[in-house]
Amino acid sequence: MLSPDPGRGYRAVRAADWFVVALLFGTAAYLYVNLFVLPNTPYLLGGDQTYFWTDAQRMLFGERPYEDFFQFTPPGTDLFYFALFKLFGPRIWVTNVVVLGLGVALCWACFNISRQIMGRGTALLATLLFLTLVYTKLLNATHHWFSVLLTMIAIGIAMRRTTLARIAAAGMLLGLASFFTHTHAVAATLAFILFLIWQQSRAKQPLRFLFQRVGLLIFAFGLTWFASTLPFLLRIGAKELWYYQVTFVTRYMVHTPEGAFLGLPEVPSWRRFAAVSQYFLVYAVLAVIYPLSLWQCWLRRQDDEFPDWDRITLLCLVGSALCVEVAFSLNWLRAFAVSMPAIILLIRWLDQDGHAGRSAIKLIWVGVVCLAVFQVRSKHHGPYVVAELPGGRAAVSPQAYERLDWVMHHTRPGDFFFEPPAPSLYLPLGLRSPVFVEGLGTDEQTTPEMVNRTIQQMETIPVRYVLWSPHLDGLEAGQSRADHLLPFRAFLHDHYDRVWIFSDHEEIWEHR
Repeated sequence: MLSPDPGRGYRAVRAADWFVVALLFGTAAYLYVNLFVLPNTPYLLGGDQTYFWTDAQRMLFGERPYEDFFQFTPPGTDLFYFALFKLFGPRIWVTNVVVLGLGVALCWACFNISRQIMGRGTALLATLLFLTLVYTKLLNATHHWFSVLLTMIAIGIAMRRTTLARIAAAGMLLGLASFFTHTHAVAATLAFILFLIWQQSRAKQPLRFLFQRVGLLIFAFGLTWFASTLPFLLRIGAKELWYYQVTFVTRYMVHTPEGAFLGLPEVPSWRRFAAVSQYFLVYAVLAVIYPLSLWQCWLRRQDDEFPDWDRITLLCLVGSALCVEVAFSLNWLRAFAVSMPAIILLIRWLDQDGHAGRSAIKLIWVGVVCLAVFQVRSKHHGPYVVAELPGGRAAVSPQAYERLDWVMHHTRPGDFFFEPPAPSLYLPLGLRSPVFVEGLGTDEQTTPEMVNRTIQQMETIPVRYVLWSPHLDGLEAGQSRADHLLPFRAFLHDHYDRVWIFSDHEEIWEHR
């Protein structure tokens, strides 16, 4: 009779560890070639993350969120970038490293959860599908991703066992997630509570166990939220914080923009089918996989031969709650950010679906490889200019370079400069925003009070140049009740002259 090999389990663990290390290194390498021109020149990124870069840069100048500059999300993302800028300086490469590190962490969380409900090969596929289909499509390190990362880590901890220690850890992580995106965190916490109730009814445990677990989860969540938010509560008060994070959001942000079909960045057409198909694919997965998985969990709630019931149910409930939460203000960026649970459940569903599922998995492998090759090729074969900027060397598009070069030669780092359309020049050129608002628009998010405050600040702070966009002139007074920019347009024409027009029709106005 052969004796058991005591080193076999240890070798298996080491092999699994090396597999994860190889996955993370491969993920980092893939993201690096999408974020940097080899060997080490970062692409200048854009998107909503530029608002958080600008906020962090303003904090370096001593300004404070909610008091000196506008913010309607919790300040966690601002503080994260501020800490990195404090350590390494407000450099462009720092922002790209954040995107890279966040992507690696999200892929680790995705693989960790996937591995608990499926084999290693299919867990790898779920991770790579998330990486190529979702994360690399955005490369946009906003508050959504930080909150989702902490939420997924909480799921990974609670999926193994729902002991009191793990429930407390999950509650603390969800509380920390609320410091980045409070709506995501609240939705996920409610899903956790629903899961604990469903789990208790399935196991037929005494109610005191349920009250103990739910109470511990809420206490850990509340304590972590309170500890992280306390400095801002003391500084500006609960009423002001409530207005920015709750009242303003529900009044002006919880809606799909007019004219935006399902929150997509462009109107679908047959000519652009290849480009928009990626959005519809993710939307379809979100719409289909959660009802199917929850229905399976309900049918098999008393099935002892379904060992993954707890894990699948928790992942389904949290993913569904996040999906419902973003549906109130549907936008493809938000939908992509909460799609990780759906992608994991999709691969698991196909893995359990016999021959047809295995065939679909093979096709997905081919699609992932093709998509990865296409993304790297299009990134490095697109036109770009390597520019030496105050924020460091960066690869920029020719159109962006035209704007950066003109402004760089007419300003110096530290100068005040106003960009009503969006904050694209502050970090790369080291410029400062002179006003409280993060920008101006023709929608209802730009209130009359914001416009009046902007004009008052522009009258007292010396601002030589304003970058203006023609789309801000697109609405005449009276055409839309949401357009409150008429006073600022009058101020601009009274005090500034248009001195330059770029090829994309954006304009430079100089103070008289």
